Amino acid sequence: MDIDEPGQLVPLYVLVNGRTTPRNAALDLATQVVALPADTTALEPEYREILRQCQDWMSIAEISAYLRRPLTVVKVLVDILLEQRYVALGSAAQRTVYDRALLETLLGGLQRL
Repeated sequence: MDIDEPGQLVPLYVLVNGRTTPRNAALDLATQVVALPADTTALEPEYREILRQCQDWMSIAEISAYLRRPLTVVKVLVDILLEQRYVALGSAAQRTVYDRALLETLLGGLQRL
């Protein structure tokens, strides 16, 4: 990550307070993150972008890919957002959305067999 990257207002090491690893050991590639309702106007653009991406459940790996940031940096940024209660963590199962009508149609079809 180049400090002089266009649009980069604050060096990443400043954003993460010099941290090199997240404090929460549960953060891994598959950890699901979702933004919580909050006033984000005081946050740096990098944090706001993570929250914008996480309006629905998203994994740490996906956040890293969308933001084009190193995985380690994204884990630390998410960890800081978690500590400040801007995000919540979940499991991959929480990401699944079921369409009840589709499931009932499928069940009806299976019962007719």
